[in-house]
Amino acid sequence: MKNKELDINNQIFSNINGYSLDNEQRMAILSNAKNNLVVAGAGSGKTLTIVGKIKYLVEVLKVNPENILCISFTNEAVNNLKNRLDYEIDVFTFHKLSLEILKNSHVYYQIAPSDLLEYTISEYFEGFLENNPYLDFIIDYFKYYIEEDIDIDIDLVKTKYNKLFLSFKKLINKFINMIKCNNQTTKDFKKYLKKNRFLSKNERYKNKCFLIIMFDIYRFYLEEVNSSYKIDFDMMIKLARECVKKYGMKKYYKYIIIDEFQDISMIRYELIKAISESLDSKVFAVGDDFQSIYAFSGSTLELFIKFKKYFSNSKVFYLKKTYRNSLELIKISNAFIKKNPYQLSKRLISDKRLDKPIKIVYFTKSNYKYKFFDLLKYMYDLGKRECLVLGRCNHDLDIVLNGDELKYQDMNLKYLTVHSSKGLESEDIIVLNLSDELLGFPNKMEDDKIVNLCFKNKDSYLYAEERRLFYVALTRSKNNVYLMTNKDKESIFVKEIKLRCEVIDV
Repeated sequence: MKNKELDINNQIFSNINGYSLDNEQRMAILSNAKNNLVVAGAGSGKTLTIVGKIKYLVEVLKVNPENILCISFTNEAVNNLKNRLDYEIDVFTFHKLSLEILKNSHVYYQIAPSDLLEYTISEYFEGFLENNPYLDFIIDYFKYYIEEDIDIDIDLVKTKYNKLFLSFKKLINKFINMIKCNNQTTKDFKKYLKKNRFLSKNERYKNKCFLIIMFDIYRFYLEEVNSSYKIDFDMMIKLARECVKKYGMKKYYKYIIIDEFQDISMIRYELIKAISESLDSKVFAVGDDFQSIYAFSGSTLELFIKFKKYFSNSKVFYLKKTYRNSLELIKISNAFIKKNPYQLSKRLISDKRLDKPIKIVYFTKSNYKYKFFDLLKYMYDLGKRECLVLGRCNHDLDIVLNGDELKYQDMNLKYLTVHSSKGLESEDIIVLNLSDELLGFPNKMEDDKIVNLCFKNKDSYLYAEERRLFYVALTRSKNNVYLMTNKDKESIFVKEIKLRCEVIDV
């Protein structure tokens, strides 16, 4: 019987979307533990493992596809999974799942648009400043960063220092999302202010300014939600959890499979916990803590790092082999990311070999765009025809997107922010505008220490999330990564790895 089962498993695992699974992938799939975490390195076949798990459940364990729930974080990821599956199962985002639970519980609310917070922050700075009692705090906050000896007003900030202003708004957005997704309340703000006593006088005042402004915007946001919509998406997730506890689940899910688990937030975890306890479901979660880059949407890395604390009777598996990156690229990127001690230790291997896969291209302020187009010509002359161009923010992309790249129309160029590139891959990668500046890469404003201070974040290594973001950029490449760095303000990330890279003159 065992030999027959082994033959069946081998047949199934030898053809998952046209690929044969490796031993680590198979071991994770075969686990019958109550709860499982699969730690998947970049390019190690995370999605194939999920598809393989579902195929094993249906074809070997004879689980009804209706009893399998699969969850991911974006509509794009959900559609990608659906396209790879041979069975009709429920594949939802957390928002879609929550909405289904509310409908089945006969609970109906008008839901706020997903971009309402972003809109509210912009509206606050456009229409509510004339008689705003906190305007001086807004100006003083920017004085902390603007070193020029000039008179500063909000109009100057929004024009001359627009990039600084945009990063400030992103930090507010990130902070409010973390409050909403980690069950914080307005009462916690007084505690936040008290924690400032360990910092310098200037930084204490800067943080005080930020918290006062952010709290006022958060109050304004809640008024917008309550007056116009009743609940937002995060409130919907919380309400769905309460419905599960009160009414149970209409559908029976024996297995809950979660993609991109490193992006989980506390309220999403609590919903999963409520469902799994209500149905006695088994949980199979897959993700990579090295690629946790969504703190701005409320993710809590501790839920991944301490999986066994939050999910009892659990096992952790590691996918060790990457099918995307060369071994040389893995060694550089892993040594870089492992500087942060608050993550799971893992060793990745690869059969691919490539000498000096990371190339450094220096530019100056005056020749930045010229160097970018010279680099494209250099790559084109080498026969390269596919490249993903990555910027830390949209501004980095805007600088080079002016039509000159049309000279290389038969070169497949795609321009994205690093955040948008997660899950993608390309033959080659260019990372733009790496500089040691406040809004460079790392972006020192958006990764402000105040987040760790206020949320008791153990992931407090300097620029921890920016470090993971750079790791994501490096590991998109099947071949080479070209780092464009400022010769006069070389990025601290480039400085860390440049001894193992090749400097090229284009």
